[in-house]
Amino acid sequence: MSLAPVRLVAGTEAEIRRLAAAAYPHEGCGVLIGSSSTEGVLVRDVTSGHNLWSQRLRDRYDLDPADIRAADASARSRGLDVVGFWHSHPDHPAWPSQFDSERAWADYAYLIVNSHDAGTGDLNAFGLDGEAQGLRPVGLVAEGP
Repeated sequence: MSLAPVRLVAGTEAEIRRLAAAAYPHEGCGVLIGSSSTEGVLVRDVTSGHNLWSQRLRDRYDLDPADIRAADASARSRGLDVVGFWHSHPDHPAWPSQFDSERAWADYAYLIVNSHDAGTGDLNAFGLDGEAQGLRPVGLVAEGP
């Protein structure tokens, strides 16, 4: 994927926001399912996952590998792939922390959404460049509701 843009099909943005708001005041996290090509990443479905980080739930997440495997199995059964991951930043900007960048994998899209007591705010997309210099912003397009 490198730094290709991310496109969200109708309904996926709303689902990410719903899941992030439901996890507040903790970080929510999950898997992005879809397809990728040289033109970018297409997100067709979103899952929620369990955050295994137990001591700093407001500013850390560790997505349960079992949730990734389950999302992968579901995706493959539909001819799709795991194309990335999403997580929320409660009461903080939707921008990757150093912790987020250090744990990122190449060739996946990363979506971060700001969450707060009234719902959600900014939603931004990121990718890890070939030089592995941390997550960098990529284009994000959401198709209607």
